[in-house]
Amino acid sequence: MKNNINLKDLSFKDFFFFNKLLTPVFITIVFWVAIAIVIISGLSIILGSFALFNYSFSAGMIVLFGGILTIIGGLVSTRIVFELICILFNINRNIEKLASESTATKEAINNNTDNQ
Repeated sequence: MKNNINLKDLSFKDFFFFNKLLTPVFITIVFWVAIAIVIISGLSIILGSFALFNYSFSAGMIVLFGGILTIIGGLVSTRIVFELICILFNINRNIEKLASESTATKEAINNNTDNQ
């Protein structure tokens, strides 16, 4: 997904009426923040499991594997969610292209019928 957006061409009308989307630019930043949160959460669960080993070995092992699964599952699910968001933006971009091509085609047809 291309993150190219020219902020010089962004007018107040484009900004307030959502004619141009800014979210694709920021989606990468949000993705990395979410990944960091998942890893920190998983590591804190794993570190918390070491405190449980003093009371119950089996509880400590369950929480330890839970932390590992949190990291793995969190990374995979975060990637899937952000890929789906990117797909939605790509669909929107393609629909905009189709709409502009359709408008250009209709105008060309109208110009040809007017000339005949």
